[in-house]
Amino acid sequence: MSSFIQTNKKMLTVFIILIIIGSTSVLILYGYFLTPDNNVTFAGGTLTQDTTWSGLVHVESFVAVPEGITLTILPGTTIEFRHYRGYTDDQRVGLIVGGGTVIAQGTPDAQIWFTSDADDPINGDWAGISCSFTESVFKYVIVEYSIIGIEQVHSNMTISHSIIRWVNTEGIYAETSRPIIEYNLIYGNAYHDIALEQFNPDVQIRHNIFKGGHASVHAEATNVTIAGNYFVNYTVGAISGGQFSNMTIVENKFEDIDGYMINLDPTTTNVTQDNDFGSGILESPQLDFPDSKRSDLGYTPGDPEDEYLYVYPEFDQTRRIVDRLENETEIGSALTYLNGSLWRFNVASWTKGTLQDFIEINPVTGNNTIYGNNFVINPRGLTNDGNFFWVNDVTLKKIFKFKINSSDFIEIIDSFDIPNPSEGGLSSLVCDGSYLYSLSRDTSVIYKIDMSGTLVTSINYQGAPLWGALVWTGIYFWAHSGIHITKWYANWTLAGKIYPVAWGTDALAWDGTYLWSLQRTCEVWKDGKIFQIEILNDQLLL
Repeated sequence: MSSFIQTNKKMLTVFIILIIIGSTSVLILYGYFLTPDNNVTFAGGTLTQDTTWSGLVHVESFVAVPEGITLTILPGTTIEFRHYRGYTDDQRVGLIVGGGTVIAQGTPDAQIWFTSDADDPINGDWAGISCSFTESVFKYVIVEYSIIGIEQVHSNMTISHSIIRWVNTEGIYAETSRPIIEYNLIYGNAYHDIALEQFNPDVQIRHNIFKGGHASVHAEATNVTIAGNYFVNYTVGAISGGQFSNMTIVENKFEDIDGYMINLDPTTTNVTQDNDFGSGILESPQLDFPDSKRSDLGYTPGDPEDEYLYVYPEFDQTRRIVDRLENETEIGSALTYLNGSLWRFNVASWTKGTLQDFIEINPVTGNNTIYGNNFVINPRGLTNDGNFFWVNDVTLKKIFKFKINSSDFIEIIDSFDIPNPSEGGLSSLVCDGSYLYSLSRDTSVIYKIDMSGTLVTSINYQGAPLWGALVWTGIYFWAHSGIHITKWYANWTLAGKIYPVAWGTDALAWDGTYLWSLQRTCEVWKDGKIFQIEILNDQLLL
């Protein structure tokens, strides 16, 4: 997997805060109380006052820390999250910090644990810690067995002296944030130990030990200093960067790296000096806490023996898998159907142009044709109007109209800025033949845009959350909505639901009869990621 692969996470922070904090009537506040027999605090719901946790805390439903509220977690506290391993119920829980503050400060001898409540925990048992608009502190904590470790948007957080391991996606994830990440022990995570995606103005990664996994640190459109760290035992690579990042990489020690040590795309500026690539001139950082374990996963998530449910049953009451294109093995957030073919951008293929290839796929044979791309950097939504393609570039914050020219390259016909670009890039793109639609950065509204780029209106929708992956069938819209794929009337009111076919629905297309979905499954797996779906009953789940 190259440094150019986009992780394109559908982050819990933005979407779940909208569901939980924005609609508090949905929540049941369990409260916090002690049971005399075992001194367990049971937690769930939105905090309404400053709260302190200690001892053993069992989280029954999402805990939300809203603006003006501080959650303090004392040294030695264990927070166990109720585990869930299915796909048909929205039962996976976690911690959401939406404008409030978490102060989780343990000590070397009394670390704070965020973990699964299962007797036999595995990766993905609980959702993770999702933060936005916060200056929270996590020090001497252990985060394990979650979907994501600690993620942050629009935040200035400190994560230090902590252990983050056995996470289903990223150990630490950041967008539009200024995190300080230092003196941590991070290892055994499925995708990247740290992913810095989109417009992080100042990130400091200092004196950490990255002790093995697939890939360690990745940056996109980010300014980051990576200094004094130790990277050891990675199968894909240690440090990668792209999309106009600015990276200072100094005095790091690298050892037993099977793939790349440092891999930066041509748009990335960097200062890379005084690193130890095996000469032994640098010592590894010294940490002042133990690698404490109560259990051991026994594999790195994403290994062949991974036990998480990435691909769901072929058939359930709502839908059936008709076909799976085994040759389409790369993740992405761009898929459309036009003139009998599926079309996508391939984030791992840069063979014809200077940027990722544009691919035409025969949906019957799976064979493909490659077209060159010198313009589109980070496609997060692809659609067509019957004649031309349209793509949303989340890094450039532009929508491009394009066609394939006689030289088999993308030719840009028109482009314009997205609505409200200061909010950040948009999610997804769909055309109903007359207008374009995309989701605002926080997915709270749908932007209706005319073909010249003028914002017509902002639509407030109701009935289910929207995460992206929009497509138009001629009568209905379909979209990814967490544990469902949802159907919407033309006025954006909810019309139906089905279950997805695999983990992570990143893009949808419609061929006139069937839905096609581009699924994440496990990001590091080279398995078939495009599925053909027959809709059986979209009314059952309403």
